[in-house]
Order: sequence, then structure tokens, then C-alpha cells
Amino acid sequence: MKYSDQVQFDPIETVIQLRDADDLRAAKELVATYVISEEMAEKLTAVVFPQLQFERPTDNKGLLIVGNYGTGKSHLMAVISGIAEHADLVAALHNPQIAKSAVPVAGRFKVVRTELGSTTMDFREFVCSQLEEALSTWGIAYRFPPRDKIPNHKRAFEDMMASFHEQHPDHGLLLVVDELLDYLRTRSDHELILDLNFLREIGEICKDLRFRLMAGVQEAIFDSPRFQFAADSLRRVKDRFEQVLIARRDVKFVVAERLLKKTAEQQAWVREHLTPFAKFYGDLNERMDEFVRLFPVHPDYIDVFERVTVVEKREILKSLSSTMRKLLDKAVPEDTPALIAYDSYWNVLRENAAFRAVPDIREVIRVSDILESRIQQAFSRPVYRKMAVQIIHALSVHRLTTGDIETPVGLTAQELRDSLCLYQPGVEDLGGTPAEDLLTLVQTVLREISRTVNGQFISKAADTEQYYLDLKKDTDYDALINKRAESLDPNPLDLAYFNALVRILERSDHY
Repeated sequence: MKYSDQVQFDPIETVIQLRDADDLRAAKELVATYVISEEMAEKLTAVVFPQLQFERPTDNKGLLIVGNYGTGKSHLMAVISGIAEHADLVAALHNPQIAKSAVPVAGRFKVVRTELGSTTMDFREFVCSQLEEALSTWGIAYRFPPRDKIPNHKRAFEDMMASFHEQHPDHGLLLVVDELLDYLRTRSDHELILDLNFLREIGEICKDLRFRLMAGVQEAIFDSPRFQFAADSLRRVKDRFEQVLIARRDVKFVVAERLLKKTAEQQAWVREHLTPFAKFYGDLNERMDEFVRLFPVHPDYIDVFERVTVVEKREILKSLSSTMRKLLDKAVPEDTPALIAYDSYWNVLRENAAFRAVPDIREVIRVSDILESRIQQAFSRPVYRKMAVQIIHALSVHRLTTGDIETPVGLTAQELRDSLCLYQPGVEDLGGTPAEDLLTLVQTVLREISRTVNGQFISKAADTEQYYLDLKKDTDYDALINKRAESLDPNPLDLAYFNALVRILERSDHY
């Protein structure tokens, strides 16, 4: 049975730009291909569409779509703005509940989509210029008055919307701005205060006019330490905006429902394949549904990838698409769980030349290559070499999740067993508890790795039993002592032990 027989593979390899939705055909495709988790469906029906609608008076606010690179932030904004601009796109939604809640918004807006790049314009100048340009293309002549000629912008936006409604009396105006946070990070303290005050004004304007602002940010502005000095301004902005957070669970949902979608028959086959292996791991039975939906990707792959600080999060979808494309024509091994774990990302990461320019990453790659080379050349138990290499790769990836590459934090043998679904054919014949037998085997391989490299570059925290790459550990003196002890005759060892006891017990008599 091939991997292609068990998944309906739909690769995700392109980066979606917000402006793609300016084209109607592209917008329809974006709506049709966007997969919506239950959590995101609730946010759309309870927050997004109610805030956008203008037929029923309410305390409307601006919207901030919060998600890291690769979480589908731009795709989501393209979908929302596409529906707001074209009523017939509602039919492309796969969720009837969302389609129903989108009706009051569908086709009710003229939309301006834009993205903040490497500009030195202040935020007010940027917004006003984008709106003036869009109005001009619609045949509406309007110019915002200079900032130093008005006390605030409410009257200016009222005048703008009055001109807009002369041609579009039944429509609202939706401005969609992507990459807001990257822009705000470039602003000086004084400029940032002015930008935030203008952002607050726009949020307030949304309450009284048919004007709406939706902006995309990589993380919550209000939680960023970069802006703590502007806490008062941020608090006032927060009061006038609703945040829609794209959670990690939504990324898993995209992987499961688009990249690795399965029919009921395919899910049944995967469940049948994984069930015999569940007894070897701590939580596979409890998480069986998640494992089945994401097969052949281990669910922890995505969780660990989210914590790798050196890569954009959109890389997860590109990496998994590339990996799956190579596997499709291969047979699913029946004697292993056949899961793709996060250790497989190490080869992708170290082959990227750009990462070697970063000193910390270059050092992790150097140490990992030394360890892998020793394992390949001198591992005393060749039958376990594949598992040993998996462990080295996993510890290398994990080293880049800790923030500081010298932090003595790693993974226990049990965590390695479960998060990689390590497996060795024949372990089922050992006769003990399957999970404990496999754990003992993993511990044996870890000890053998340390012995093979003389303890260099790999350490175990005594209090937590966590193994980690120790980049400064060129020499392991304990390992050298043990190695020297192995070559000594029993009599000298006994004498040395006796002399040590004499010193410890402070005995002065001699024998």
C-alpha cells in the first residue's frame, strides 16, 4: 500500500499575497481552498462578520487578524475581504454555518487591499494616500486635509464617506492592511505614538460610519515588549479593536484537511495500521484521532516547528508538501509506525546556506555534524544506528527551540520515544511491557551515543534526565575516567578503591 493510497495530497507551496484577492477568479479560488477549523468558524460567526456588518446598529470596532508567518493570516484576510466584496463567493464556502453568518456582509463593501512594506511614510499618510488612490479609480474626487489643519480625523472620514455614498449609497468601505506590526516596529517612539493615536481614531470611526479597517499582524501588538513604553496609547487602541487569533490548532487543521485529507476508508486503514504500535508509546491511544488525521505526519512535528526560532512558520507547509511529494509513490512500511517526525526537518535546515551565516545556527550544525559522523563511523551497535541518527537530528532541531543554544534544556528518553515514535523491529519480542521495553532500548541507544563520542557535545541533566546538545563540551572528563578504568586490571582498581575509603573514613592506621 502506497502513501498516495492513504491521503488525498493537495500541496501547499505558494505564498499567498493579500492583493491576490483583487482578481475575482483568484478570490474565488482562495475562498474555495481555505479550510476552517471549528475554532476559527466560531470566531468568524461571533466576531468577524458581526463587526463588519452595518445594517444592525452596534458598537462596531476595527479587526486585527493575529498570526505568525505561515499560519494563513493573509489567506484569511483575502477570504473575508473577498466575501465582503463579492456576494456570490459565499457559495464557495464549505461550512453552511459560516455561509449563513456571512450573508449580512457579503457583497456589501467596496474593498481596498494594501500591504505595508519598507516605507518611511507615517501611518496616517499611508492610509490616506491609499484611500485617495482607490477613490480616484472609482471616480470619486476627495482629498484628506493636512494633519496640521484639523483637530482630529472623524470629520475628515465623515466627509470622505459622504462623497463615497454619493456613488455607492448601499455599500460600506473596507480597508485591509497587511504586515502592520513589521511597519510599527520600524517607527521611532514619537512616530509610534502618532501612529497608534491615528489607529485608535480609525477604530472609533468604525462605530459611527460604514467604514471598516482590518489589519494583519504577526503577533499581538498589545503583548509586544517593544511597545510597552506606549502602554496608555496601546490600551486605548485595544478598546477599539477586536483581535482574531490564528492558533496552532488551526495550522494542524489546515495540514489535516487540505494537505493530508483522508476519506473515511483511508482513515480506517491508517487507524488499523497504527493500532498495533500504540502500546509502545505513552499517549498514542489517547491521541489516536489526531494521529490518524495527520498521518503520516507526527502531530508533535508541528508543535516543535512552531518553537524553532530561526524559520518562518510558513515553512512548515512548504516543508511537509515537499516531504510528502517524495513519499507518495513509496510503500508504507508495515513493520514501523511510518510517521514523519520533526527530526526529518534537520536535513532541510542544515542544507539551507542562509542559516550558516547565523553564528548560533552554524555552531549547532557544526556540532551535530561531528556527532553524526562519529555515529556513522564508530557506533558499536550498527542495528541501532538509524535510531541513533534520528536522536541526534531531533536534539539538533530541539537545540534551536530554546532561545539560548547553551541552555541546559533538552528531551528525556521518554519524550524522544513518544515525540519521534522511535521504533525498532523485534522490540515486541522482549517479553516485558512494550512501552517500557522500547524506553529501555532508547535509553540504551542514548548511552551508546555518549560512549561512542566519548561524551563530547552531549549531556544529560542529572535532575531532569534530559539529554541535550552541549556545544561547549569538547571534553567529557567522566567519560575519559570510565574509559581509563575499563583498561585497568582489577587489583589496581581494588587498591585505589581501598585508598579512597581510607581517606573518606579518615583512618590513620595502615595495613
